[in-house]
Amino acid sequence: MPITHDAGMRLGIVPAAGFLIGCMLLSFQPAFAQNPAPETNFSALREGESIVVSASVDLPVAAAQAWSVLADYERYPQFITGMRESRIIARGPSGLVVEQKGEFGILFFSQEVETRMLVVETPPHSIVSRSIGGSFREMEGRYELQPLPQGVRLIYSGRLVPEFGLPPLIGMPAVRYVLRRNFSEMVDEIMRGAAPAMNAP
Repeated sequence: MPITHDAGMRLGIVPAAGFLIGCMLLSFQPAFAQNPAPETNFSALREGESIVVSASVDLPVAAAQAWSVLADYERYPQFITGMRESRIIARGPSGLVVEQKGEFGILFFSQEVETRMLVVETPPHSIVSRSIGGSFREMEGRYELQPLPQGVRLIYSGRLVPEFGLPPLIGMPAVRYVLRRNFSEMVDEIMRGAAPAMNAP
């Protein structure tokens, strides 16, 4: 059964993830000052041509709340810095095709990027994506939600090989900054949705 195109989807770029990868940050910024910021573990390392990314954080929210943010791809541009467009362009038995556009970089390094991702959902446990076109020769990512006694653990793992070159000296620091920033923005958005319940008397 071929993938059929959705009409009328609004445009909208991982952290997840994408850019899931639509969609990650240098430091976690708490969305609400009255609640302590969850401690985020993050790493982005160069392995040959690839950049390998891993991140995790324990959140005091229900899995359904985290899932509702992760899977709302078309709303990513509202809270992910640099992402201008994110839209579902096709649905089929093999998954969703999500197209994302935006800008990747900081300070003096800025690169226009776009990507088309095949996204496979297993609600409410995981979202797996891989690039099928765009500014990355290879890009794959995975969000997982693991239940905790009082909340959920959000885990991201990914690998990307950009088609564009990274500038010397500031290239990898810029990548780490952008990816960690975007991950933290995703966490902020999940916490924002949970805040009313957490702060209720």
